[in-house]
Amino acid sequence: MRTLLRWVAVSAGLALVVTAGLGWAAYRKFSDNIRTDSAAERVLARYAAERPPVLVPGARNILVMGTADGARGGDGEPEAAVLLHLSADRRRAAAVGVPRELMVAAPRCARPGGGTTPAAYEPFGAAFRSGAACSIRAFERLSGIRIDHHLVVDVAGFQKIAGAVGGRAVDARGDLPQALARGARGGDGGLAHPARLYGFLDTATSSITADPGLSSLPALYDLAGSLRRLPAGGLVLRTVPVARHGVPRQPGAGELFQALRADRPLSCAACARAARQN
Repeated sequence: MRTLLRWVAVSAGLALVVTAGLGWAAYRKFSDNIRTDSAAERVLARYAAERPPVLVPGARNILVMGTADGARGGDGEPEAAVLLHLSADRRRAAAVGVPRELMVAAPRCARPGGGTTPAAYEPFGAAFRSGAACSIRAFERLSGIRIDHHLVVDVAGFQKIAGAVGGRAVDARGDLPQALARGARGGDGGLAHPARLYGFLDTATSSITADPGLSSLPALYDLAGSLRRLPAGGLVLRTVPVARHGVPRQPGAGELFQALRADRPLSCAACARAARQN
């Protein structure tokens, strides 16, 4: 869940570009910092026929993955993954943690560095070694949920952020939103200072890889705005329940996925049971 919260903090900070008057040159630089994962887009288009259909037009599902090295796949496993679901009316959102040990039926995938990996029943984290598209296809097979966008966040990049929040050390696994809030309130010593804000946004945007639909400042800002405009209690936090050996715990996992597919509120008894099981 902290991966999602870190990303929300970064996206909220992007709004300060205009407020601080950093200018068009800074805007272009930060936009260029964000890496676009066009390779995953091409792979997903190639396998479009096997992907789940869009059941509720307007609802959005974004898979957010945090890595230790900012890799787009092929160099290890994600440290954390969160499925962010936005309801079609934008009145509700759900952040669903996807455990690395969750067992999925990963398809045969091409590795970014060459070669292929065979289809296998393996932990969700392992599928990322063959790229973000492989992780998306594996999760879609398990859940039946169509993934509209994906973000890969370099968790290690956030360890460089101490100077941008007034000199305090910030653990990338800690509460970055609180650190950002401290910095924004810190006058000349915090993010209100244009020089510090510039350094923060330069590091933050350099830590993001996204699909073409999200790899721009306006797209990220719009997504962050959807979260900020949620009414009180509009964001629900859940985790996919797993049993021993990473097997999805039933009926909780199945009912959780079903509710997300249908864009229903996650207030059902099964969803509450899923939360207790973790």
